[in-house]
Amino acid sequence: MADLDPDTAPIELAPFGTRQLAALAEAAGLRAELPTIVKIFTRLLGGAASSPRTRPAYPSDVVDDHTPYEFSLAIGGATPELRMLVETTDGDTSLAGRWRAARAAGVWLRDEYGADLRRLETIADLFEPRSDHSLLALWHAVVFRPGTRPDVKVYLDLRARGRALAPAVLEEALARLDLAGAYPRVMREAGRRGPTLDELVYFSLDLVEGERARVKVYFRHHHATADDLERVVGRFGGVGPGEVRAFLEQVLGDAGPYLARPPVSCWTFASGGAAATPSGSTLYAPVAYFVRDDAEASGRISRWLGAQGLDAAAYERCVSAFARRPLGDGVGLHSYVSWKRDAGAPKVTCYLAPEAYETFAPGSLAARPLPLPRRPRNAPDLVRWYEDVERCTDHPLFERLAREPAAIAPLWTILANNWVAVGDRFPRWLAALVSRVEDDRVRSVLAKQLDDELGRGDPTQAHRVLFQRMLADLEPYAAPGDRDALVMPGRRFAQGLARNYLDRPELEAIGGTLVAEVYGKQVDQVVGALLRRQTELDPAKLTWLVLHETLEEEHADESLELARMLPTDEASQAAACRGAEELAALGMRYFDDIYEVVFR
Repeated sequence: MADLDPDTAPIELAPFGTRQLAALAEAAGLRAELPTIVKIFTRLLGGAASSPRTRPAYPSDVVDDHTPYEFSLAIGGATPELRMLVETTDGDTSLAGRWRAARAAGVWLRDEYGADLRRLETIADLFEPRSDHSLLALWHAVVFRPGTRPDVKVYLDLRARGRALAPAVLEEALARLDLAGAYPRVMREAGRRGPTLDELVYFSLDLVEGERARVKVYFRHHHATADDLERVVGRFGGVGPGEVRAFLEQVLGDAGPYLARPPVSCWTFASGGAAATPSGSTLYAPVAYFVRDDAEASGRISRWLGAQGLDAAAYERCVSAFARRPLGDGVGLHSYVSWKRDAGAPKVTCYLAPEAYETFAPGSLAARPLPLPRRPRNAPDLVRWYEDVERCTDHPLFERLAREPAAIAPLWTILANNWVAVGDRFPRWLAALVSRVEDDRVRSVLAKQLDDELGRGDPTQAHRVLFQRMLADLEPYAAPGDRDALVMPGRRFAQGLARNYLDRPELEAIGGTLVAEVYGKQVDQVVGALLRRQTELDPAKLTWLVLHETLEEEHADESLELARMLPTDEASQAAACRGAEELAALGMRYFDDIYEVVFR
């Protein structure tokens, strides 16, 4: 945030925001609702309401200048809808303090306006801040329409336990809300480029009764193009071919890739059960980062509203009432613009930053890109990262199996897919990689691992032989159903593994095998632990499992040794890391696929 003028008068947020709300409510036809709007706004501000400041008390993530609230205007019905989003504080601005303050505000919203907290209570412990991983604690949004009671919703941070655990937090929250079937769908459709590029960010829940309580899942799509977002939003968003591209080209100026600030998608689920089909999706365009000033942003928004047959005049009237400066004098008053089709009808929402602490100079936000979430950029540190941070055993597949009663059938499904994916192919793939490695030290370690796989000279102890024997022991406990469908994840995974070992450049292939061994160890450990929970079969009889748990521990240690042998120049390290990251993403997609098979 740029330095503020020391002579700037302190801002008292409650009266400052109330003036903006009064102007918006009058322009939006909500004059009768203004007393309620102001009452809720002041209560939600909490400790920030009457503390004059020239600078924000803490770096709130609500808007760019860290004001802890924003307003928005939805154009789509007979009259505009007015919404506020507020982060509540009570004087303690730590994450834990903001959580306590927001939870108390939720009780007040329940008592005063009928907010239903029951479903929130079932998931709250998953999101309660226990460290500094989160960017937010809990936000409340309140929607106002003429003549109706306000609707309340909450926003929670899926990164509350760290970015690597966001999928596990999402899966468990959905499962507790009877939406377990939503997890594989949303990850397959919206998270198809992997967790770095398609980043899980927010989880939202309507605080209303029963089936009206929608659940929303938000992704931030780094470096995406309009075509990427067409694939993400178009299928379940109820939009026509090309409409997503048209929206982005109109509002952001081109078809991407969008590097200054990533667009966001939201997936809505309105009913539970195994199917848990999305009921809609919304696309959020960060317009402030793709225009010079708010006059340009306003012109783009008005043109899109007109093209959709929506009331551009109502939008222009509200923005004119809200703005405290000429639109051409700065940028950021319009932060995002969202677009969706609601039961076929277009709806556009404009998100308005209050600019309590700063007005950004024209063009300045485009020069402040959001950094891409990054992993370590050298091979040894990346191996440690996958050992300690992005562990494949934190995948929701294993988290859910650990929560549920012990059973062999899901473990048979995992192992049967592993056989189809690797089986007797892995020694051949590894031999092919050994044959094209130039560094004798690296080749020696890989050749030793190949010898381990082949039984160290005793073909009866080859891993494929022991693996087949273990699957035969597990066969009476096999999952019912079409075998081809049950092992389809393994077939897809095999194709990706073959490309890594046979087709990728040498350093990328080595990077991939580093992660394959680390993840192999982790899978052996978690499957072994899950097998030892059950009482139907003696795990000691599973020779392959016992052997492989030991060997994979050794091979994973050798991954770090191999990583240290690689050339240290930037290009070589980048190649190894690229191969490692792509193999890790391939593995996580594999477990997503198995999750869908096991819990369908």
